[in-house]
Amino acid sequence: FRTSYHAQPVPLGNLEVGMFIMNICGAMTITFLGALFFSIKLDEEFHRSEELLNNILPRSIAKRLKGGENHIVENFEAVTILFADLVGFTKASSELNANFLIGLVLRDVFIAWDALCEKRSIEKIKTIGDAYMCVGGLEATTESKSVLKGGREGRIVAHEMVVLGLEMKQALDRVNCKYGTTFEVRIGLHSGPCIAGVIGVKKFAYDVWGDAVNTASRMESHGIPGEIHISSDTYNKIKHLSYLCFMCCGEIHVKGKGLMVTYLARRREETRDESISNLAYESSSHLDGLACPASSDDEEDAYEMQLVKS
Repeated sequence: FRTSYHAQPVPLGNLEVGMFIMNICGAMTITFLGALFFSIKLDEEFHRSEELLNNILPRSIAKRLKGGENHIVENFEAVTILFADLVGFTKASSELNANFLIGLVLRDVFIAWDALCEKRSIEKIKTIGDAYMCVGGLEATTESKSVLKGGREGRIVAHEMVVLGLEMKQALDRVNCKYGTTFEVRIGLHSGPCIAGVIGVKKFAYDVWGDAVNTASRMESHGIPGEIHISSDTYNKIKHLSYLCFMCCGEIHVKGKGLMVTYLARRREETRDESISNLAYESSSHLDGLACPASSDDEEDAYEMQLVKS
């Protein structure tokens, strides 16, 4: 005789069912939290790479590159270019500790200047050693566009750049006070048209070209420590500003440009009597403070005064 046995299901108790459900839920929770963690990390890395790209290139240019554009070249008719150079820095680099000079002093100076450029939507182009270059007018702010009429765009941009130069001097003074250094900055400004664009394939670089760039560089190299040296083109755009005093340097010989009439721009309270000969120019005439008539446009005046106070 054969006897067949059929296995009977063993009924599970409430404890066993609960443990089974907890195991399933635990595994799902761990999987979900792991996916969430990697998603957050991926998002953070994406934003970090985006911010890095925006630090290298203007946001509008970065957006166009991500959109597939390969060749970006633009013409700008009303920009103002600023060059700044720390006087005596090269000599100090051979006398002071590099970690102190570069890692602290120069770092803090450039960080302060970068913050000023960002505040005014001015595009920092590059630094070379202890020299600093930035351009205003490449990306006009929404606020400034609202008051730009006719040919006033260049005037607003030039004003912003001169105010930036004044603020850069103050920022350097604060760094000098912090570290006990005595560096001065030589600043040069010129207004005019330029070409801007992206060069390079693997290492992108946003740069500007044109005669205006060369002239601004000459304004800096032919300038005076502690002063803002501007061309007549920049002067003509901001000469109406009553809180500034402009000192005419007369005709000076500028390398590659010939004779040019240039000016020093100062806040009126900074003006002091100095002869042109004391300022290393080949002329015996004196710097003359120029009386500047106030602007007749109340809307533009209000915006310009806001620039001064900000």
